Amino acid sequence: MSHIYLKLFSWAYKERSNEPKKNIKGLEVRNRLGLAAGLDKNGELIEEMSNLGFGFIEIGTVTPKKQFGNKKPRIFRIEKEESLLNSLGFNNKGATYVKKKLQALKRKDIVIGANIGPNKNTESNKRKEDYSYCFNELADYVDYIVLNISSPNTPDLRDLHNIENLKEIIECILIEKENKNYSGKIFLKLSPDEKKSKTEAVINLVNSMDIDGIIASNTSDDNQLKSALGVSQKPGGISGKPLKNKSNELLKLVKSKIEPKKIIVAVGGVFDVDSYNEKIELGADLVQLYTGLIYEGPKGEGN
Repeated sequence: MSHIYLKLFSWAYKERSNEPKKNIKGLEVRNRLGLAAGLDKNGELIEEMSNLGFGFIEIGTVTPKKQFGNKKPRIFRIEKEESLLNSLGFNNKGATYVKKKLQALKRKDIVIGANIGPNKNTESNKRKEDYSYCFNELADYVDYIVLNISSPNTPDLRDLHNIENLKEIIECILIEKENKNYSGKIFLKLSPDEKKSKTEAVINLVNSMDIDGIIASNTSDDNQLKSALGVSQKPGGISGKPLKNKSNELLKLVKSKIEPKKIIVAVGGVFDVDSYNEKIELGADLVQLYTGLIYEGPKGEGN
């Protein structure tokens, strides 16, 4: 779906409602359905996506420096299953560029999140510096920050599900939060592919620290799932309808272990009102979609 198409469609769909925002555990949103990270990498379509009626917009993933991402072709449609396989690799124009786009945004009523991550070539022991840099560049202009520790397309990124590695990054971000007097929310975005024990340890860490919630989940590079879709030889993560069951299993686990005051954002396999309601019934406070918009267009978001 091209940027030009989205700009034209958003003009036609432009929301004119003055409906008051809803307060969801301290985060004010227009409604509970948001745009997931991945579509608007650089904060270039915020107003357009808001005009389509999304209650909040998540941009990114943003890295400190501009990077091309992985070699093309890197995104494939699996049309029969209404799925995507992507190995994009955090392609974006860098945190400074995105900050300028946010500064230039005319509308100030849009609820925005920034999904951040490290550059591909950053050494593992220096990744906390990448997260800190992005936080400091973007936090003043967004309502929440997402620490992306779960993309399958950045080498060894999912090692951050190990508690020792993750705690170091969270502590670093919380220091930056205090220094900036940041009043927004901070979330972790989790993988649906980790072992239950490891995921439970991450949830316990979130409960013990000043992290506001969890996004469940990122794409899946589970080989069994990819084999069933006939793409086991291709790198990347699966999104869309085939991801729904795995993301729902993670959602149920998060709901069962996380403190009630924390926010749960569910994403994965949302295409219509039934799949949206299923996420809510399983315990989500907020819901996001991406692949459903690719296949269904704005009518899917409206439905």
